[in-house]
Amino acid sequence: MGKIYQFCLAFLFLFSLHAHAEWEPTQQSQVAKITPQAQSISDKVAQLPDPLFMTDADHAMVDELLSTTLYQIDETTKDFDASLKEYRKQGGQKTWLSAQEDYLSLHSFNRSKQDLLKLVNNRVYNNLTGFGPFGVTQFKNEIYITQLNAQYLLFFQIQSFKQFIKDLAISPVPVIVTIIKLFLVYLILNWWLRNSPDMIKQFRKAKLDSPTTAPPIWIRLLWYISKANKPIAWLIAITISLDILSGLQSLQHVKFLDIFTWWILGGSIAVKFILEFVYRNSRSTSKDIIAIRLSTIRYYVWSVIGAGVLLQITRTTVGEGTIYHWVSSLMFLWFILITIVVLRKWKPYVFSDNNVNLDSPIWAQWAINHKDSFALSTIATAIMTFWILTRHLKQFVISNLSQYAFFSQALAYLFRIEVAKQSDNGGQNTNLLPLSGDEVFQYVLPGREDSELISYASDEIRQLSRYVLTDSPAMCVVSGERGIGTTTLLKQILYRVNNAEPIYLNCPNSGYSELVANLAEQIGLSRESSDIQLLAHLRKSETCYLFAVDNAQRLVKPMVGGLSGLMKFANLMRRSKKNHRVLLAIEKSSWRFVDRARGERLLFDLVTFMPRWSESQVTNLLDSRLNQELENPVSFDDLNLPKQWDQDDISEEERMRQGFYRILWHYADGNPTVALRFFRLSLRKDQTTEKVVVRLFQAPESEELEKMPKPMLAILRSIVQLEVSTPEELSECTQLTIPEVIGTLRYFESRNYIEWSDDKAKISDHWYRYITNALHRQHLLVK
Repeated sequence: MGKIYQFCLAFLFLFSLHAHAEWEPTQQSQVAKITPQAQSISDKVAQLPDPLFMTDADHAMVDELLSTTLYQIDETTKDFDASLKEYRKQGGQKTWLSAQEDYLSLHSFNRSKQDLLKLVNNRVYNNLTGFGPFGVTQFKNEIYITQLNAQYLLFFQIQSFKQFIKDLAISPVPVIVTIIKLFLVYLILNWWLRNSPDMIKQFRKAKLDSPTTAPPIWIRLLWYISKANKPIAWLIAITISLDILSGLQSLQHVKFLDIFTWWILGGSIAVKFILEFVYRNSRSTSKDIIAIRLSTIRYYVWSVIGAGVLLQITRTTVGEGTIYHWVSSLMFLWFILITIVVLRKWKPYVFSDNNVNLDSPIWAQWAINHKDSFALSTIATAIMTFWILTRHLKQFVISNLSQYAFFSQALAYLFRIEVAKQSDNGGQNTNLLPLSGDEVFQYVLPGREDSELISYASDEIRQLSRYVLTDSPAMCVVSGERGIGTTTLLKQILYRVNNAEPIYLNCPNSGYSELVANLAEQIGLSRESSDIQLLAHLRKSETCYLFAVDNAQRLVKPMVGGLSGLMKFANLMRRSKKNHRVLLAIEKSSWRFVDRARGERLLFDLVTFMPRWSESQVTNLLDSRLNQELENPVSFDDLNLPKQWDQDDISEEERMRQGFYRILWHYADGNPTVALRFFRLSLRKDQTTEKVVVRLFQAPESEELEKMPKPMLAILRSIVQLEVSTPEELSECTQLTIPEVIGTLRYFESRNYIEWSDDKAKISDHWYRYITNALHRQHLLVK
């Protein structure tokens, strides 16, 4: 980094030395001036208002000034020609001064003409710059003026060089200073070319290889630019050198070489970057297509460079007049020719079978039908190319936006609305009956220890590992919705531990006492061991433990004093005074109660929340659970789903499958357990063919739930938070009487909102998502 700092100081010192001296015609002589007519027209043009505020009188003034300017240009051109001829024959200061005045006047007239052409109407503009008689006349005049200017500049350069010799004989200091500046420029250039590889290598090591997180975009951009550091260094050195040389009186015109330097050398650097970028992003395509793609880029980029050089030279010498317009038109025709050549190269690939067989609009079908027509093949190829490009652009935009959950949710919501409008083409088939019992698990497999593991919550696992997989004591919490995958995450972390003994504990419904008994049994004590005995064992133990407590929300009750079980367990673990680590999984609905009750008082080292599953993750999960080993696996063939924007290049069955998965993901709100349940509820068997097909599931809906009184909703929220609960516990949590709670539970049971496990109530799996959504909308629960 020290070398970079030295280079920056040297570069700033160089810039402070050289002075910018761009040549302008008005700087040629301190004596010669433009004619009064040229000054008068220039002043009148400067006083004209903006085109938006011009009146009819102003437009008439513009036409009059343009006519006068053209006349004065013709007259001044004749005088300029005569002055140059006389100077060539006789020489002399007086003749040269007359030629200078004509040159400066012509320059002023041409600039006024350029400004007036921007203000005239289209008819006059096209007459003077087009290919008609007036345009040809103006073109000849501008060519003639260009020849006279070239003669004048040649004489001017000769005089300047003679003056340079005289000045050098008097004082060589300016030349010496210029040589020193050039020497410094190329000294720095040589130093950079020699040391840049090591500096770039150090930059990569410090900024790209060492950081654990992804570097910012400006670091990656700087690294990408550094690959062309040598051509860029030459470009900067040549530009500064030309700027320094133009400071000498006899060499001021070398500044015009900047046009060629930047367009040609800078353009070649741009071509290199573009080709490198395209090649890196085209590795998945065939070599033939990559070759045509790169040649297409070369055609267009080098054409743009050539057009830029010609247009800038034309603008600098004669302004934006007739010649400039003619050159622009020729460049436009050149690009049309290049486009035709490129389209003919792309034609076999544009009309390949993969593109022709896609669902396309009518105008694209017209192009396909006329691809072999001699007169229309080029137009057809252009139309087909435009359609393919817009299609790929649409897919690119949608695929990138789909990485954001809000966009995917919006797409899925619109999709569900569209699906609701369409009729199920097999819905009236009385032979289709829902699968029942364990039969459904033959087609959509249940989760097992050897089930395919979906990549999920990698950032959360990495954060937790920094605490619970080290040698320091830690107590962390992972919180998420029921069925989101916390159990799998806990077991993943337990599989990774190598410096402690992993112990998995599923917190019982009875709470703290039963949990401590299970913990004592796991570490080799009797289940009847007291807290003191357990604590003494943990303190004396030479083994370090990692306790993963699943369903730790069963230690929490949403009522006054409801944190006693959690606090007792946390204090027990903290008092062990060993490097034991604890990882608790608490449902999000219960964690909000803990968070509000504790406030800012520190209880845990880290609290992380499980994210919702993305659409691709849910899709991978559902695919992994489909039993493909059956003779007749689940079929999506005859689903009636509309086509979506990002499903253009897939088969019909794949489109149906992805569309159905998108509906499941949207309804489940990123909960894989909910998605799997409603996937199984969507299976139907045809009694005649024994074929198992998918039909759109019927999501539960109930207006009664939305209009339910707050006390009844409070009971539902308590059941969600407690997971399973008795009427007595619900009475304590809601401050309602036992008869009120029992009556409400009977009401819920009659509508299948809840299920009973022994004497405890639990939210039914079928209604779980709808109830949590309703409580979330009522601001009674955070999902």
